[in-house]
Amino acid sequence: MGTVAYAEIARALARDIEQGVYRPGALLPSERELSERFGVSPGTVRMALRELVAEGTVDGTRGRPKRVVQVPKRQASFDEFRSFAQWARRQGMSPGGAVISSRWQIADAQDEQMLDVPRGRRVLGVLRLRSLDGQAVMLEHTHYPEWLGEIVEGLPADAPSVTSLLEEGHGVHFSHAEHIFGAERAKREHAEHLGVGRSSALLVHHRVSRDSAGRSLEWSSDRYIAGRIMLSVGNSRHANPMQWITPEAFGPAAFGAESIPEE
Repeated sequence: MGTVAYAEIARALARDIEQGVYRPGALLPSERELSERFGVSPGTVRMALRELVAEGTVDGTRGRPKRVVQVPKRQASFDEFRSFAQWARRQGMSPGGAVISSRWQIADAQDEQMLDVPRGRRVLGVLRLRSLDGQAVMLEHTHYPEWLGEIVEGLPADAPSVTSLLEEGHGVHFSHAEHIFGAERAKREHAEHLGVGRSSALLVHHRVSRDSAGRSLEWSSDRYIAGRIMLSVGNSRHANPMQWITPEAFGPAAFGAESIPEE
């Protein structure tokens, strides 16, 4: 099976769980039995089981047999989570994007921190209305550093996926992002663009994206109409991708100074 044997074993066991061979609550075979089944050492089996524990599929309480906790969920790829359009297509829906405004502005303290650019340099601010099957879903406000803004400025205003165009046509690859989620009531300008009532609840997604060299590519504040899209995150005692933070821990008041440019 090679050096990635443990990953292949983890996938095989996950398939068994998905197919009902081992249901939630059932014990998995012992490490010795799994070693014989796959023809590998107990240490390799142990690594495979750690994979299932880390994703929350199997309980990993020390000193106890491994028990199935839940049927494994399909993990979204980075590109699918990073790109609204790619996620929408995966769901069988048609994504849309319309640029409301695109303008150059002088970088402020927020751009300086989020994009690692000197204050006083130009950044491109783009406001887009995103839709699913023709229905408004999200208002996306993104800032790009000057070098990338010059590329984005030349892209079609109705492009469903800016990320795809940048990667396919310009070799700009998004490889890492920090995310923070919150909630707020819609301000007047948000409500007007989204077609909702003033003070309607919005899901807010703040994001900073980087390439493989750690270079900042964008910072963005996305506001979703409540009830249109939800976020799903799983955690367990053995693996926890979530944490509570205060707004101040993620930039200037967690993008609190961000505002939509006037038309």
